[in-house]
Amino acid sequence: MPSRPVRALLAVEPGVDAEQVRDSLPADADFTVVAVVSGADEALSWLRSGSVDLLLVACAGYSDRALLLLEAVARQHPELNVMVLGHGSPNGFLRRAFEAGADDIVMLPATPEQVRFEVHKLLARKQGTEAPASAEHSRLVCVLGPKGGTGKTLTSTNLAVALAQRGEQVALIDLDLQFGDVALCLGLPPERTVYDLAQSPGAFDWDKLESYLAVHPSGVRTLIAPRRPDQASAVGAELLREVYSILRAHFDWVIVDTPPGFTAEVITSIDSSTEVVMVGMLDSLSLKNTKLGLETLELMKYDPERIFLVLNRAHSRVGISQSDVEAVLGRTPDVFIPSDREIPRTVNEGIPIILARPQSEPAEAFTRLANLLAGPAQPAEEPVAAVAAPAPSAPRRRLFGRKA
Repeated sequence: MPSRPVRALLAVEPGVDAEQVRDSLPADADFTVVAVVSGADEALSWLRSGSVDLLLVACAGYSDRALLLLEAVARQHPELNVMVLGHGSPNGFLRRAFEAGADDIVMLPATPEQVRFEVHKLLARKQGTEAPASAEHSRLVCVLGPKGGTGKTLTSTNLAVALAQRGEQVALIDLDLQFGDVALCLGLPPERTVYDLAQSPGAFDWDKLESYLAVHPSGVRTLIAPRRPDQASAVGAELLREVYSILRAHFDWVIVDTPPGFTAEVITSIDSSTEVVMVGMLDSLSLKNTKLGLETLELMKYDPERIFLVLNRAHSRVGISQSDVEAVLGRTPDVFIPSDREIPRTVNEGIPIILARPQSEPAEAFTRLANLLAGPAQPAEEPVAAVAAPAPSAPRRRLFGRKA
């Protein structure tokens, strides 16, 4: 935390339990809630006569009242740090909150330690310094695509296998909790899923988590999505934070395949990530949503150097040129995945194209994506097919550098 205690004002919107919010906040000499107020009028009145380092706005789901408070604070107190503590689904609210003036958003429930880290990160960013590096040394890549059907799962599975081909220990999580297809694309039976993990009794640790990871012949270990859409609600952000922490202690790479949109689980994954891969497609609707997704990451103050842009079906003849794509998105895609008739076939067979047709253009494109993330690959001593599945609990051999 900063050298002096952080003084915070907590504004609680109607419908939010103030005591539950207080339980999520740090409780020590380094963090003090100087007052708890209800709604915008009380918060603005307090700020006119008092001084704090941080305004915390706790709201449930989409809140017009909270947006009005954020806009008023941005006008009247532009120097004030503002963090939103959100309950429920953030759909439709996330982008508006950032536009209205929020500096950061934390979805509850969260532990005091997690809130402390987010507060530290926010204050350090506003002061022009960097937050301390995480003690975890592996990489977590969040694969995003605001529009469905763009090829997120195709990208996630082939990227995971491409990294495993380099000899790295890779975990892949299917976060599309209602309609996930990672198991289908990898040809894995959904014997044990993340829902089964969430429902399992007893302490949550590596030994338990490992027993729920399916093993792919490439060596990729996979946490499979629930079998039925109604099971999705059993998997929350708190469980995901624990899963990510444990996996990053045992794997070089954690790849997260996400559903469309910015749900609480997706926000948690973005917050936990070291890089984001944004997947778009060559059609006007996908490009529009990809642009909105990139703008949302910008509003979240996600480092643009850690965002990699992938354009799927890049050679389709649909009347949109590469210059059109660059004009819409404001940047050139980092990797172009060409259309290929073999991709649907390999998906149906449950074999990633990077294994089924390693010399194909799509396979080479996914290899380029892995190289962008991890750096140039070292020559392999043996074919991947001859390599046994790695033991995730073994120490990692090396870490790769950042994007060149």
